[in-house]
Amino acid sequence: MQALAAVALLLSPVAARAEWRKYDTQHFVIYSEAGEKEVTRLAERLEAVDGLMRMASGLKSEIEPVKVRIYQVASDDEVEKALNEHNSGVEGFYTTNIFGPFAVTPRKTHTEGDFTAELVLHHEYAHHFMLQYFPAVYPGWYVEGYAELIGSSKVLPDGRIAYGMPARHRGDEISASWTSMEDILLKAPDKIHNFDLYGQGWAMTHFLTFSPKRAPQFRKYLALLTAGAAPADAARTAFGDIGELNREAHRYLDAGSFEYRPVAVPIAKPVIQKSQPIGAGEAALIPEIIAFRDDDPSGIKKDTERARELKARADTLAHVKEKAARFATDPFALYFLAQAEYGAGDYRAAEAAADRLLALQPGHVRGLVVKSLCVAEAAGRADGAQRAQLAGEARRLAQQANRADPNDPLPLVAYYQSYHLAHLKAPKEAVNILSQVVATMPQDTHMRMLLVDALAADRRFAQAIAFLMPIANDTHPSPQRDAAQALLAQLQAEAAKEGKPGGG
Repeated sequence: MQALAAVALLLSPVAARAEWRKYDTQHFVIYSEAGEKEVTRLAERLEAVDGLMRMASGLKSEIEPVKVRIYQVASDDEVEKALNEHNSGVEGFYTTNIFGPFAVTPRKTHTEGDFTAELVLHHEYAHHFMLQYFPAVYPGWYVEGYAELIGSSKVLPDGRIAYGMPARHRGDEISASWTSMEDILLKAPDKIHNFDLYGQGWAMTHFLTFSPKRAPQFRKYLALLTAGAAPADAARTAFGDIGELNREAHRYLDAGSFEYRPVAVPIAKPVIQKSQPIGAGEAALIPEIIAFRDDDPSGIKKDTERARELKARADTLAHVKEKAARFATDPFALYFLAQAEYGAGDYRAAEAAADRLLALQPGHVRGLVVKSLCVAEAAGRADGAQRAQLAGEARRLAQQANRADPNDPLPLVAYYQSYHLAHLKAPKEAVNILSQVVATMPQDTHMRMLLVDALAADRRFAQAIAFLMPIANDTHPSPQRDAAQALLAQLQAEAAKEGKPGGG
């Protein structure tokens, strides 16, 4: 009997060890331990939301999708750990690092009600979709309002999506705290106080999207902004009397009858196109992958906040080192170690990890990229003929990586960096290649700032300003936004000196 009980225990679902698997769909790569049934449900909703936005925006089907990685972790505790937060109530997040754009969502949460992890995931994916496929100058209220509009759209029992479902999680306080649209549309953002960017942003976006009269005007307004018109001029030209627009929007909100459209969104079936287990090293490193930050922390103004951020990064690096030592022959673990050491500024350790990886897999594309970057850094510390020789070697490695995978953007970045890090003037061809990378990876602020600096150095101010705008206009306060706004003012002043007030 004891033997039979032991066998039963080994075979029971509770005793079964969860396995991290990677699931490919048409537009996403989902990492989860949940099992195919739960992942299929998640994938169907994600693909439906993606399809809804493609239909609403008229995105052409032949445009190659940039797949977003989705990490489905066990709980919102793991979400908070990745953000280095505690008791924050965060239900998920979207960001990007050297691995590309990704979102983190929990399988189980501590909260109840309308503000769900799924809503947060859809909201954050809407941000990705807007920046990836329609990069332009948008007012902050519309950036968040559009994401709320998409996030609040529910999947109905018959499989259709209720596009425009009211954002009930925003409550009934929107009308009571309404800020005049005259202020919002005609004043600079820093002159508007106590504005509910999310709640009223959703209400304004819903009104302007579903009003037969105002929707065409709204499209004209966004087109004028994209063409470079001043926000106040664009609003008056598109909407006419802003006071009447405000009264009409407020009446719409007070009526409380929000139209929504049940939309049938066809998705590819089977929704999961491929499924496979991931390597042991990568599975062990998932907490570090989603916690890894490689943006520039130097712009964090408060000493205590900067110290906290640097400590979190040092802790992540320590965990990466420890796990890479356990998985010493795992290609992913070695690559992550090389990349993490490079991000921390330890170029010798990064190159040593890249060398170990390339000894195992001589053609490893990302290993060649890190090696190229390390050699370019060494070139920047050298002089004369040695600098030229090292820069040439860095360029050769970048070109080898590009030949191995022409679709990977990072070898192209390494090619540009073979000049930039070596303190050599990059030819126009290399700068143009970098602009192609930013078009592929518009969320990566580091790549974008590299391009802005290169264009500004060539006094191509109009292009530099255009690429800087998405960071300078970010709706969320951040050191990167502050630095971008300061640089924007500087570039505009430089452009004005040359008689190009618009940066043209």
